[in-house]
Amino acid sequence: MKSTVVLISLGGTIASLPGSSGRAIAGALSGKELMDTLQIDSDGPVEVITLYQKPSNAITIDDLLQLRTLCLELSQRKDVAGLVVSQGTDTLEDTAYFLDTSLALEDTALVVTGAQRVPYATGSDAGPNLRDALKVANAPQARGAGALVVFNEEIHGASSVRKLSSYQLNGFGSPGIGPVGFVDGDEVRLTKRLQRLCAIAPGEQLPRVDIIPVALGASPALLEAAVANGAQGLIIDAVGRGQVPPDWMEPLGVLRATGVPVVVVSSTQWGRLAEAYEYRGSLAEQVAIGVLKASHLNARKARLRLMCALSCNMPIDQSLFS
Repeated sequence: MKSTVVLISLGGTIASLPGSSGRAIAGALSGKELMDTLQIDSDGPVEVITLYQKPSNAITIDDLLQLRTLCLELSQRKDVAGLVVSQGTDTLEDTAYFLDTSLALEDTALVVTGAQRVPYATGSDAGPNLRDALKVANAPQARGAGALVVFNEEIHGASSVRKLSSYQLNGFGSPGIGPVGFVDGDEVRLTKRLQRLCAIAPGEQLPRVDIIPVALGASPALLEAAVANGAQGLIIDAVGRGQVPPDWMEPLGVLRATGVPVVVVSSTQWGRLAEAYEYRGSLAEQVAIGVLKASHLNARKARLRLMCALSCNMPIDQSLFS
């Protein structure tokens, strides 16, 4: 019977100790020290693995690949019901979506959590978030639901979750969609499941993909410069329903003609892309030259999915994001 939950600790605010300056040293606690410090009790056996002890801004693509391999190996054990990844919140949504897009895990729960306040601070959310994450990872209804983010008693899908506050305890949300469930004391309830794109097993290395933000008067030179400097694909963080400045169209056309994959997303918090306009720089004009649409992902997540696809030589077409 599946009953074991494995905590994989990566560091972050949730695993901090105070430094001599009074500032926090993120990741100073190992996973076992974190469990002991927070005095975490769980409903079943918990194994602890300290994979890294880093602030989340220091997590690399290679780290994510190693984490994926570990999650895959653990999921193949017959006694493991679920996995919990604890890390810093700054890149928590990146880790969650990378695992969601690169692992199917049809019979294993996968939860990512962290904390906005260090564990030694008054009113810290470190203990409550980790306890809730362990409960969700042990819940049969969470198995096969993809990567879930558990934070502030809410459960969010990896594809929709965003960090919404730099410091408040309700730091994560899913704009326009809302949580997929909640934790209320000992009760875990998943009220819905998000539709997931197919999982992509990445290659041994992920190629570089750059995000190019759109802003009023932003220079199109960034597009060509990114590719000239080694980017193998681009994510355009466009305005509104997918628009870019008119003078971006010529360099985009050149890049597409040379085979560089380009994916456009909206920089808004919520709302789908739409080919609703007919003018220079519109989404319709970009699609006509082969730019792909990622309507339901933000730029950071679309980047990770494109990187996974490029790494294993998948066909790069609209089906990748639909």
